[in-house]
Amino acid sequence: MSPKISPSQKEENKPLSVSFQIPYPVLWLLLLVSILYSGSLTLGFTELDDTIFVNEFHAYNEKPASLIHSFQRGVFSDTNDIYYRPMLLNSFVVNTLMTDGNTLQPFHGFNIFLHLLAVILLFFLLRKLLVEQPVAFLLAAIFAVHPVLTQAVSWIPGRNDSLLGVFAFAYMLCCLAYFKKPNGGYLLAQYLFLLSAFFTKETGLLIPLAFFILLSTLGLFSWKDKQHWIIAISWVLAGVGWYLVRSLATVKVSPLMHSDAWTNAIKRIPVALQYLGKAILPVNLSVFPMQNQTSYVYGILAFVLLAVGLYFSKSIQRRVVIGGAIWFVLLLTPLFLLPSAINDQDFEHRLYLPFLGLLLILSQTCLFVQVGRTKMLIIGGALIAVLSVLSYQRQSFFSDAKTFWEEAVRTTPKSAYANMMLAARIDSSDLTRAKQLMYKAYQLNPNEKYINYYLGKQCLDEGKLDDANVFLQRELSLSAYYDTYFLLSRLRFQQQDTLGSIRYMEQYLEKDPSNPQAVNNLILMLVDSKQKEKARQLIAQKQKEGVSIGSALIDLAK
Repeated sequence: MSPKISPSQKEENKPLSVSFQIPYPVLWLLLLVSILYSGSLTLGFTELDDTIFVNEFHAYNEKPASLIHSFQRGVFSDTNDIYYRPMLLNSFVVNTLMTDGNTLQPFHGFNIFLHLLAVILLFFLLRKLLVEQPVAFLLAAIFAVHPVLTQAVSWIPGRNDSLLGVFAFAYMLCCLAYFKKPNGGYLLAQYLFLLSAFFTKETGLLIPLAFFILLSTLGLFSWKDKQHWIIAISWVLAGVGWYLVRSLATVKVSPLMHSDAWTNAIKRIPVALQYLGKAILPVNLSVFPMQNQTSYVYGILAFVLLAVGLYFSKSIQRRVVIGGAIWFVLLLTPLFLLPSAINDQDFEHRLYLPFLGLLLILSQTCLFVQVGRTKMLIIGGALIAVLSVLSYQRQSFFSDAKTFWEEAVRTTPKSAYANMMLAARIDSSDLTRAKQLMYKAYQLNPNEKYINYYLGKQCLDEGKLDDANVFLQRELSLSAYYDTYFLLSRLRFQQQDTLGSIRYMEQYLEKDPSNPQAVNNLILMLVDSKQKEKARQLIAQKQKEGVSIGSALIDLAK
């Protein structure tokens, strides 16, 4: 005899109903992000680009005029840079203008705000892309807490991808709203959001193409509709506008334009499988990942799991799966083309925008299509809880520079850069290990940027002046790192070559004109070499620039 099933049990296990809704979804998402990432407010510097944007660019960030100038320069340098990302620079300008600049909390808080805004926009976007409300809520919650995206929130420069996500999601929502109710407001809004995405990151240029393919796959775009033509033309105009502004900026030619970048793509395409593994099975994450040190096993397992989940889904919408897969791969394309000589790291926060494609694929698996609503919420809730714990743990890796680079070396032990950076941060507390790490880094890559600088400094501290000179001169030829001039000035002074020391210190001050120690050293050397008139001119110049000069030095130069 078959067991009897009560009406309540039937209701509990029936497939998800369109009428079933999650109450106050936006509020729950707000709480989820706020609680999970509140700890990020206390994080410090990792010393991976964050000190550049916050400390070294502080004077730039304090000027409202920089909001315009950001569109005329590169990210790290006015002229010597290939990256053109004015919206990222302006986010730091806005951040600085709104705070006193004495704490990192506002910068981390801004990152949390961007992620929170992106999560909410994503929820509404998923609803518009034919995803039912409870499923859209769970998918947005997974996005909100997924550990593979932690770096976008907890690492200050990681905001570039969440900022791109905000503009991209807002752009797509405005497009869909325009399709439903054409008016000038929606048309202008989607244009401005798309243009903002272009000015945020180079990946943004692929957004309209990926969105067009997604809409066409889902049957939401038709060339027979006049309004669709109008909006497509606006996308082209946005691209033209970006190109014209960028062509006036003082940036280098992008390596993506070189033919060897396409050859490099063949070697880089498997990175997509690594990213897939980290998104579906986030157990092999790294703060400083590299392709040649990341396993493909998890990617293969993730692909199998997705295939099984789709196979057992009886109500699968193939168009959603295809559209999601194309979105995921297409938005990763710039990473395939980027030469390793420019950037050899496959940072996980770059999954921020491509992750939408994976969420669309997940929406068609048996977990969200086949099971009853109660089971789906229980399983989904448990998954979100596990992901939240993993994300919470990962936040601690961004607490300070030493912790960050310890984790980088642990997960990417063959990275010359990671070993070098950790060595430089423990040399005062563990000199023996620091030396071992530094020489290991040199053996891994003797041409690594800064490695010869650090080894030159180490030799200088040990009194090995000839060796120090070899390393420091090599660093200048490889990277022209301006701090090298300071060490070379110190080296020449120890060799009793005062004129040589003065020459290098003057070159250093061309790059860092407000460094008080460098200014004081140069004044002293000018006085000692009987160049008091030049010393007085230097004092007058630096006082005019706002550099404080001690009265004792002023008296010496008289």
